[in-house]
Amino acid sequence: MKQVFSVLSVASVAFFTLFLSTTNVSCKKGDTGPKGDTGVANAMYSKWTNVAFSGAILQSGDTVALGTITAPAITKDILNKGSVHVYLNLNGADTTNPTVVQLPYVDPITYSTVSIQLTVGKIYLIGNDDFSGYYRYFILPGGVNVGRTQTIDWNNYGEVKKIFGLTN
Repeated sequence: MKQVFSVLSVASVAFFTLFLSTTNVSCKKGDTGPKGDTGVANAMYSKWTNVAFSGAILQSGDTVALGTITAPAITKDILNKGSVHVYLNLNGADTTNPTVVQLPYVDPITYSTVSIQLTVGKIYLIGNDDFSGYYRYFILPGGVNVGRTQTIDWNNYGEVKKIFGLTN
């Protein structure tokens, strides 16, 4: 009886091995499909907008400069699930040779700062100096995949321009 069990076991293992190896070999891999979108199809961005700052005194001796960008695409859903990236062109209106930084920004010489506060429909720019100038923003709705292997370095405006196909 012991030999019969061994023979049956060996025969069963051999049968299943042969069966599995033929099914794997007989499977054919399909053709490679077309390249998909980069994953920024639902992303939105603004044109460069000239924003003027004005002063506000929060408390004695504490002056803050404020600027506002109207951004109707910033909804409650964007605030809860998406992301907003804001940039400042340090070269002003010169978009042929821009020097672009992402906010928040700290000037390396004066240590002046400008940051953002987001609300529905608005981007508030808050600085400890007058940061009047040209700003642009990008909005990614929640759940937008930027690609399986692609990530965006939002600190590198050259890369952002390339991914979005922008010239300035």
